[in-house]
Amino acid sequence: MEGTRRRPGLRQRPGGHRHRLRRHRGRPGPERAGSPGGTPARHGTAAPADRPAGPGHPRARSRARSRPRLRPRLRLRRQRLDPHPARSPAAPPAPPAPPAAPPAPPAPPKVTLDKGRVNLVKGGSVSLEKNGKPFLSAVRMGLGWEPAHRGRNIDLDASCIAFDAQRKKVETAWFMKLSVFNGAIQHSGDNLTGKGDGDDEQITVHLDGLPPQVCGLVFTVNSFSGQKFSEIAKAYCRLVDATTGQELARFDLTHAEPRTGVFMCKLVRQFSGEWVMTALGEYADAKTARKMVEPAAALL
Repeated sequence: MEGTRRRPGLRQRPGGHRHRLRRHRGRPGPERAGSPGGTPARHGTAAPADRPAGPGHPRARSRARSRPRLRPRLRLRRQRLDPHPARSPAAPPAPPAPPAAPPAPPAPPKVTLDKGRVNLVKGGSVSLEKNGKPFLSAVRMGLGWEPAHRGRNIDLDASCIAFDAQRKKVETAWFMKLSVFNGAIQHSGDNLTGKGDGDDEQITVHLDGLPPQVCGLVFTVNSFSGQKFSEIAKAYCRLVDATTGQELARFDLTHAEPRTGVFMCKLVRQFSGEWVMTALGEYADAKTARKMVEPAAALL
């Protein structure tokens, strides 16, 4: 186009876009008439005298640096979509919830002396209260057995071991020490044969006279003569009202084991102050109460 000034180094395309000519230093272009210094003329037009002859001129380089560079077009590539994309593996099914625990069995009803005499079985308990109030202030534990029909006499010894709240022995009432706690626990004495009617040995306990530290009493019977309880007939223990002599509870020892010691029952003081008697019927190998202390503490 005549009369239009063009930037040096750019060529006009038919579409209106311009592109930079590649110029290489040291390679002179073909000389044409009217182009000083060997610079090619553009479309037969001579270059003005006041313009630089080539792109290597300092003024041409400063103009080239000041012009912003043209960003090339970016061709967008179409991404092919997978009609069946890979799926992550499914999570394993959650394990089934554990079955609910069965409900706890209801606690056995509390047995008291409201209805009079109570026959206990092994593990059975009775509270020494009546009509919701402490019924007894003094109880007597009677122990009995039948004498041997052949062989030597059977010498059984009844004992009462007192424990504190930490299950430590406080005192023992037995044939070697008949009275403890200033007479609060009194032993009737040693029966060497088991002859006679009624209880062979008795231990009287004045509950009101026990020191506060005493929280448990365990009544034991030992075969001092060495016979096994499987050779002894009709051993029993019974709880009697020490004031009236009325029998309140009884535990008959059956299915005896061939051992020399037995825990008959225990009296435990509750937090409310009441005393509860529980039939035990547990056996041990011991001829005296001294060796019954440790296993007795484990039964409280």
